[in-house]
Amino acid sequence: MSVAAYLAARLRQLGVEHLFGLPGDFNLALLDALLDGTGLTWVGSTNELNAAYAADGYARVRGFGALVTTYGVGELSAINGVAGSFAESVPLVQITGAPATTAARAGSLTHHTLADGDFGHFARAYAEVTAAAEVLTEQHAADQIDRVLAAALRESQPGYLSVPVDVATARVSAARLEIPLRRPESDSQALAAFTAALGEHLRGAQLTLLAGHLARRRDLGQVLRRIADSGLARVAALLGAKGLLDERHPASLGVYIGGFTADDDVRQAVEQAESLVVVGAVFSDLVTGMFTHDLDLTRAVVLDLHQARVGLAEFPGVELADAVAALADLVDRAGRAPLPAPAASPVPSTAEPGPLTQAGLWAALQDWLPPHTALLADAGTAYYGAAGLALPEGTELIGQPIWSSIGYTLPALLGVQLAEPARRPVLLIGDGAAQLTVQEFATLARRHPAPVVLVLNNAGYTVERAIRSPDAVYQDITPWAWPELLRALGGEGVRTATVRTGEQLRTALADSAPDRVTVIEAVLDRDDVPPLLGAIARGLSATRS
Repeated sequence: MSVAAYLAARLRQLGVEHLFGLPGDFNLALLDALLDGTGLTWVGSTNELNAAYAADGYARVRGFGALVTTYGVGELSAINGVAGSFAESVPLVQITGAPATTAARAGSLTHHTLADGDFGHFARAYAEVTAAAEVLTEQHAADQIDRVLAAALRESQPGYLSVPVDVATARVSAARLEIPLRRPESDSQALAAFTAALGEHLRGAQLTLLAGHLARRRDLGQVLRRIADSGLARVAALLGAKGLLDERHPASLGVYIGGFTADDDVRQAVEQAESLVVVGAVFSDLVTGMFTHDLDLTRAVVLDLHQARVGLAEFPGVELADAVAALADLVDRAGRAPLPAPAASPVPSTAEPGPLTQAGLWAALQDWLPPHTALLADAGTAYYGAAGLALPEGTELIGQPIWSSIGYTLPALLGVQLAEPARRPVLLIGDGAAQLTVQEFATLARRHPAPVVLVLNNAGYTVERAIRSPDAVYQDITPWAWPELLRALGGEGVRTATVRTGEQLRTALADSAPDRVTVIEAVLDRDDVPPLLGAIARGLSATRS
């Protein structure tokens, strides 16, 4: 089979059904072979950055994603999105169609190059933001593909494949496809030793689990639910794992954000836990409330991707999923305890009189948000307002608390919808963020006409105003007529509304038809911010003064 067909077969084995990207003269033969009877569907994006964001959203739901660009101009346009996937531990592959190997050997002054004869610039750049990067050769292409995809799976990070035009159609053996790519298994002796130490450490203790985003990447929601159902453990989440366990579950503590945790009882439950188990966490600044977390990890059980620690005892070679499964087995053997009373459902609120405020916005969303929703919220007021919601059953929050690249969520929404079309997503995005990636709304509306999109129009970069110089000219953006623009991009099937009061917002949400794109422009005061964002902005301001 051809190298491209081999790559397509590997992607299908990993659950990939859609390819995001743009064509270019160096990837046309590659695309033809990737799409010729392989079961892969092409999703053309409006630019390569948006394709990377869409592949990221797809991978967060499906477990793996893929995008295809052309050499140089295309792959560099996508690299910010791929870097975000690296930072946020999202496994995908960036596939670049490259000039022929003969051109590269000769140092030809080819278009899309830097005209210096060096064809390796961009592969070297991608090596900095991927788990593995390869420029394929005819002799070793299958082995190189497997190495990159396996590394992306293992590390839960992107991989990079540069495919010269002559290599894309070269022939390789299909025999090795019979051996599937899998994440590594734990060292059996290390796992046994860890399990014994864990059982001794936790004997008779009340457990508190603190889950980070790596628990989501390893799809540990069900096993965490099993532990929570025992009544012997409580579960809190860092921002990247919000909604991993249903927040109405009796054992759910909600979100822990260090000193910025909204409920002091939750903060104390985590920081004063009798026995704390940290599952797949990365303690970055915004996730920890500007490092205001107070956790003694030397006394905790810490479970990372490829190793576990019980107090000061380290167990390399213990995979995260196996460590959590061992914990669940120990809990099962310990029996069950009565579950605490279920968390009370939020009491429906009434609309505030007067202009729409941040408080009124989040109260209306809290009352309306349906269960089993994929809730995407862009960096800034959208994400840190959504962080304060009590999510209904089956709803998760998708965003970028580490990379925080504004505009990410609109293209990511496309990927999320294609990865899981049965769920109706809701997107919350600021006006400034939406201006970066709004072109992808056209692809979104054409591909899957169902989401609810709220554009939070607060006249510019409110998150930056909250940090410093609120009246500076660089905080302003050119105002856009959002309803008219999005109708033009999405066509006649788009329903739009502009709301300026809480009552208007509630009416617009209630009127959102499940079979049509609904766009709501919510007009807010430029200096109004959710409480959590205000606290984070003050923390950021203090570090930059």
